[in-house]
Parts: sequence; structure tokens; C-alpha cells
Amino acid sequence: MTDEQQVEIASEAAVEAAATETPVVEAPAVVATEAAPVAASTQEAPSATSSDAAGAAEASVPEAPVPEAPKQPEYDVEQLYPEIVTAKNGKATLEVTGLRRVRGGILVGYKGMPLFLPTSHLSLKANPSENELLGLIQQSFPVHVHELNDEDKTKVIVTRRKILRVDHMKDFQVGQIVEGKVVSFTDFGAFVNLGGVDGMVHVSAISRRRINHPSEVLKKGDTVRAVIKDINESGQRLSLSMRELEPNPWQGAAAEFAPGTRHKGKVKSLTAFGVYVELKAGVEGLVHISEMSWARRIKHPSEIFQAGQEIEVQVLEISEEKQKVSLGYKQTQPNPWATIAERFKVGDKIEGVVREAIERGVVVNIADDIDAFMPKGKMHPSLRGKSQPFQVGDKIEGLFVMDVVPDNHSLILGMEGFDQGGGGNKPERSDRPERGDRGDRGERRPRPQQQEQVVIPEQKQEVSLADLLSDDEKRKLFSSEN
Repeated sequence: MTDEQQVEIASEAAVEAAATETPVVEAPAVVATEAAPVAASTQEAPSATSSDAAGAAEASVPEAPVPEAPKQPEYDVEQLYPEIVTAKNGKATLEVTGLRRVRGGILVGYKGMPLFLPTSHLSLKANPSENELLGLIQQSFPVHVHELNDEDKTKVIVTRRKILRVDHMKDFQVGQIVEGKVVSFTDFGAFVNLGGVDGMVHVSAISRRRINHPSEVLKKGDTVRAVIKDINESGQRLSLSMRELEPNPWQGAAAEFAPGTRHKGKVKSLTAFGVYVELKAGVEGLVHISEMSWARRIKHPSEIFQAGQEIEVQVLEISEEKQKVSLGYKQTQPNPWATIAERFKVGDKIEGVVREAIERGVVVNIADDIDAFMPKGKMHPSLRGKSQPFQVGDKIEGLFVMDVVPDNHSLILGMEGFDQGGGGNKPERSDRPERGDRGDRGERRPRPQQQEQVVIPEQKQEVSLADLLSDDEKRKLFSSEN
């Protein structure tokens, strides 16, 4: 279901809720009673039942003088009922005349046949006054057929509420400022009753501030002012905007928040790509994840920020026209790369904790503000056979600094012993000289068989052959000797 369909359904539901606070009563028994003298067929007056109403008994006449309706002509239910059914199916109107006040509404006549108009369907108001009801007696007006009862064709319920809403829509125009009461919420906006017609204010049009749900700034029953942005006459729906009536906080923002200036703000929300920081009411900027730390690899902003936190940021770019501000957080912090060469020199032995394990190697945190990278090719030969020998959180000892390039924000690590075992000093494949096509060199000559050599790492203590064997190999060796 599209957002447009959701809005239309929710809008219709809001209008129904606002206009039907007083339940629709059943077509009173007097409808059936007055239908008794039928010209072509006489029917017994059954009890009044309707899914639209709670039930009613005899008609009640108010104490105030009520104008009497003219005598109605005789009618044939079997002849008129098909006309009523056709009007309902075609959503056409019937011209009726107000007959008299009854309990729960008024009786109206269609070609002599009495129909029931409930109070809740008589006016755009939820509770029309008694004068409004009595004012329709002896008056002619159009209605729609609301509900039928095929088992008792004399019980027909009509409504004029939708007709009044369509007429009321003609009183509105785009750009008009209106006032109404908040009647309901949805995740995507709030509905405001404008006297029988509901307007929808999208969540993005409620305030110039960034809000996630209408209930953050509104509550049911609030009286609000808004501007009509669009009119959908077919759906009897208005699109409203409240933010249009608020002062524009972005006016003059380029001068107030000039690039390079620093300001304190509050973290409003976190996303996978950054955090939104409120500089002042209605003005928010984005700190992209790449602008959060000089040397740490941030996977998610929640690693260093939380909603509601007050932080200092620096303005990188601002556009009043687009109402966008790009902010930086790391610019307010010392840049560790300026002194990295003094803190970590090539050859220094260090240790660290794995922050991220990827196919090409691991990212290792070696200080609170520094992450370094250890390629797989710089790991100890005993680890190279494993797809990924380390996991996030592993503490690695025996590391040393291999390369530091402050301008590129690069610090490369290696493990002690990585260049032993005949594999550490080989140049990277991309650094090897071009060898040309094999076809230009003739047939490959067979290499002489060489005896495999085992290079034992230099040790301060004396190393025996048993120290080079695994536990299983030792067990097999000793058992064969026995």
C-alpha cells in the first residue's frame, strides 16, 4: 500500500471518528409504522435494527414547538426501493424533505416514503444543536443512502455528511491560513479537524525542527494554525503545513555558522553514516562518519556518540538555500598524525587489540586515538595458512612498527618473525618486475631437486628437535621408540 493510499485511509478514518462521536441510532420503529399504509403491499412493522446504530424506540417530540410536515402521499415500497438501491450503488443523491423530529435524528420523506437521517449524519458537527435538527423540518435537501435492510425494505438510513463536506471544501483555497484541533496521529503525520473536514500535516511539515513522530510536539486536542498546501477534492482531503508559519531559523545562518567556526550542539539522532547535531532550534548539521576521528576507524557513530550528548563541532560547509550544514568533530580534537612519527618509530615493539578483521589483514588499535593496519603478509608464517587467524577483541603481542607515513595517515605493523621461514623478504607481487610472456622464454627447464631446509628462528635459549614438534608428533615418535 502506497503512502498516498495510507494517508487517504487514515484521513477518512479521522473524519469518521471526529463526526461520529455520537453513535448512530437505529432507524426508529416509527419508520416501519409510517410505512404500514402501503398502496401496493401492506407490511407488518418490525422492530428497528441496523448495524449503523445502537437502537431506538418510539419517536420523541421535543418540548419546543415543532413545525408539522405536510401530509405525505401514498407510496409503494416495492416500487421505490429499487430506486433507492440504484442511488446507493451509483453513489447518487436523493432529494428528500424533512418530516419530523424523532429519537436519534429526524425522519425525511422520499416520494412519500419515510427514511431515517441519524443525528451523527445530519451535520459536519459531531453534536449538532436541536435548532439545527428542527431547522430541516419541511425543508428539501439532498442525501446519500447510507445503509439498507433487504429483509425490511422500510428501514433505510440516509446521510448528508459527505455532501456537506464536499460543499465545505469549496470554502478552502491553497495558501489559506486555517485553524483547527488535532484529532489523531499516525507515524507519518497528524490530522487536524477544520470543522467537519480534516487536513493532514505530514511529520516533515509540522515543525522546522527535525522530529521523528508528531507526538513529540503535538497532543490531541491542541488548537493549531496551518497553511493549506494542497486540496484533493475527490478525496475530500487537505494537505497542511505548520512549519510555514514558524520563523525561518535558517535566515542569516550562513553568517552565524560560517565555515571554520566552532559551536556546541546536541546530538539529535544517529544513523549508519553519521550523526545529526542541533546547532540551534531548527538548524541541524550532519557529522559524517568520516569526520569523527583522525586515526580511528569508526564502524558506527554509536561507538563514540549517543543521543542527547552535547559536543563541540566545526562548520565545514553551509548552504542557507539548501538548508544544509556539514560539520566535523575530529577538527575539534588534536590531530595525532602531526606527532605520529615521534610517538611510533619504525622498529618499535608494541602490542594492540584487534578492532576489525578483514580479508587483507586486521585493523589493530595501538592507542586510544590510533588504529594501525597489519597485512596478512606481515603476520608470522605459522598463521598464514589460516583464512583469518584473529578475531575482533584479540590482544596481539610481539608487534613492531614497519612503516609510518603521516601524510597518508598510514601506519603499518608486522609481527616478529614474519620475515623468517623463507617468505618474509619477498617483494609484494605488484612490486615484482615484469617477466614477459612465457612463450618468449622457451620451454621451462626442470629445476634440480633440492633438499627441504628448515630455518629455525634465532632463540636466546638452546632449542632441541623436540621443541619443533607438535604434541601429536612427539607422541608418535616416543611410542615408535618403545
